Amino acid sequence: MYMWTVCLVLAFCACFSHGQDGFEVPDATVEAFTPRGLRVSIPDQDGIKLFALHAKINEEMNGREAGTFSRDITKAKDGRWTFYDSQAKLAVGDTLYFWTFVDYFDGERKLGFVRDDQFFTITELLPKPGAKPPPASVPTVTPVTKSPSIDTGSNGGCKVSTTTVRGKNSCRGQLIFDSSFDQFAKNKANLWTIQRKFATGPDYEFVIYEDNPIVLSVENSRLAITPILTDSLYGEGFVVRPEGFDLGEKCTGVRASAECYQTALGWRIIPPVISSQLKTKGKFSFKYGKIEVRAKLPKGDWLYPELYLNSESEEYGSGYESGQIRIAFAAGNEGESRKLEGGVILGSIPAARKYAMKTIEKTQSWTDDFHNFSALWKPDSITLSVDNMVYGTIFPPEGGFASLATNLHLKNSDKWKSGTKIAPFDKEMHIVVGVGAGGHNFDDRSDGTKPWFNNQPISQKEFYKARNQWQSSWKTEAKLQVEYVKVWALD
Repeated sequence: MYMWTVCLVLAFCACFSHGQDGFEVPDATVEAFTPRGLRVSIPDQDGIKLFALHAKINEEMNGREAGTFSRDITKAKDGRWTFYDSQAKLAVGDTLYFWTFVDYFDGERKLGFVRDDQFFTITELLPKPGAKPPPASVPTVTPVTKSPSIDTGSNGGCKVSTTTVRGKNSCRGQLIFDSSFDQFAKNKANLWTIQRKFATGPDYEFVIYEDNPIVLSVENSRLAITPILTDSLYGEGFVVRPEGFDLGEKCTGVRASAECYQTALGWRIIPPVISSQLKTKGKFSFKYGKIEVRAKLPKGDWLYPELYLNSESEEYGSGYESGQIRIAFAAGNEGESRKLEGGVILGSIPAARKYAMKTIEKTQSWTDDFHNFSALWKPDSITLSVDNMVYGTIFPPEGGFASLATNLHLKNSDKWKSGTKIAPFDKEMHIVVGVGAGGHNFDDRSDGTKPWFNNQPISQKEFYKARNQWQSSWKTEAKLQVEYVKVWALD
């Protein structure tokens, strides 16, 4: 075992270097613009095939985490590899903490080079490239787009809403996002990014998210996500083989991290389930509005739908530090699927997960039929409904959600005090659609009905070992079917 561990480490180091092989990741140039905008770039060199930036404002990176800003740049332009975010807002004195990654081809092989622990303090704000000030008497509204799937309105007769789309106000009551799936193959690149990564925190689901037609398809003009066992695709016992599994260049997670490469070793195994997840991150995000998803939820032990709104910028921190709105959640287990939940997640511990969740129960399973699941997100409340029936409204306490820090053991909630009363739900969010399995979305039980404990390192392996108990429940209805996702601006 020891000899294998040494070989594994040496192999990994050969793929992710810090400056060996005669190449160094070039110095990055950081530029901040007024009123908004951030540009980070490196000069082009022969052999560079990809540049990736991961960064946070005024907060040091926790190792090689994704950060608030996380993007792969696949093509150089005007002699530079350039990350640009038009909505990033920085001030003089702010510090950008970041790490960079470069794919480099030396003529024989492609190597990944990382440059860690970088930072830059903003000393001036530059004029935004090509910026033109709007007319003083005309409100700024979201412009019309040529995409048939996102309609963001026009100026004529527009009454400006508090809803924003990518930083710009929309018109009241306007349909600002409309994703039906009959034209999914044609329009998906404009609206969605299909995830290809290993699931990690904050839910630690036992899943590899892939873009595979067995798992992700369109059936009768509906999106279908059908989770399967990893062994069924890659061969029996694949998840315990020590060779490791590298998702390669198509990985949408953080390069050189467990989101893109994992290996089985001792108690650790490759995630035993393959599923799919789609996000609108970087393509569509909004603040305040009504979202409605018409869907049929997955049926099967330890499966659940991922119908979420996640923070676009993670300005308050990563994961649940920036909050999550759950549009609909129901366990696929027999008996448990009669309870539907919706609401907001404030933190990782059970109390913070449950504090602001609303529930509705019925005698039949919520996985039996299609339903319309909705969340109405306002500056002072979030209301959950199903089939036009309201089952809960969440109001922040008098001191805002930040006042719950002690009772709910909330991490970094002091940052919420810089926002509005409903912070962290006062920043733009993007849409997530997927299917998860296992992980931390199920409370631990003492009766033996749940085959793993959430905080034990062997939890994923215990889940896999118990597959004969739950695999038979994954039948033809063990899939999420989505007819449409729509978002309207507030009236």
